[in-house]
Amino acid sequence: MLPSRTHVFRFLLLALLNPALCLGQPSELASSAIPPEKLEAYSDLAQQWEQEYLRIDTSNPPGNEARAAAFFKRIFDQEGIENQVFEYQPGRANIWARIAAGTPGPKRPIILLNHEDVVTSDPVRWKVPPFSGKIVDGAIYGRGAQDMKSEGLAQLVVMVMLKREKVPLDRDVIFLATADEEADGTGTDWMIAHQRGLLGNAEYLITEGGENLNENGKAKYIGIDVAEKSPFWLKITAHGRPGHGSRAIPDSAPNRLVRALNRILDHPTELKVLPVAEEFFRAMAPLQASPERQRQFRNLRQSLKNARFRRSVENTESLNYMLRNTRQPQPARRL
Repeated sequence: MLPSRTHVFRFLLLALLNPALCLGQPSELASSAIPPEKLEAYSDLAQQWEQEYLRIDTSNPPGNEARAAAFFKRIFDQEGIENQVFEYQPGRANIWARIAAGTPGPKRPIILLNHEDVVTSDPVRWKVPPFSGKIVDGAIYGRGAQDMKSEGLAQLVVMVMLKREKVPLDRDVIFLATADEEADGTGTDWMIAHQRGLLGNAEYLITEGGENLNENGKAKYIGIDVAEKSPFWLKITAHGRPGHGSRAIPDSAPNRLVRALNRILDHPTELKVLPVAEEFFRAMAPLQASPERQRQFRNLRQSLKNARFRRSVENTESLNYMLRNTRQPQPARRL
């Protein structure tokens, strides 16, 4: 679910149409030269395309991302933007598009990367059908709106705006929408293995990640993820005494497995301050409510020696995970 009106798309568009993409070093965003009424029309178009895109069911499994690739291709073809679709498995497709720099230059491309597939959904738990793209109380409802069809749609509109407005570029802008991000990553793996040359040895890549804080309808800060945790899978198998389900069998395999998992979950992992997390806390310090909290965020390593502060961080879900390894049991089929 995402707010439906123009400020969401407009912010993303303005953020992506940034000076780094333009010739010279302009003091304003390229989109600043576009009249307000024209920006409004782009925002309306973005909302229309957003609803259309959300109505394409790309639940993974099975994915069927070729439907999404066809949606993007239709628009790119209409706009005269170079593009290619790669259906690497039946029904599973990536799409690549490019707006080339006006003149060849030394700057390497920037890639706008998104994925077309979404996780599965249970319609019973939704206010409206998950692939309806309906607007309810000022918000668009659709499975995958946040992860990450809205960003993919914003990247599409950026490509269209760059083409229509003839924005001068000193680097290529590459759009890449891939299949199968939510399960096995086969779309990106295939692209790297078979079409690496189309990536142009890019210098920058923008994709999903980061959380924003809005207050009174305005962005207080914009979050940008620069690192992610890596999974380390452990497969746990239990052996025990079999028997009828009507009897209590403490040493049965399921009971032993449950006890083992509980020990793993109850084991406290070590607090670690990685440089990227330390930088994040320091950047967030000015936004804290009290001078004491600001001081603590500025010197995280020292502050964690204070038991009270440490407990407050550990009890804050949005902070705790940044400073330690976490455990999350998953069904064996995911391994």
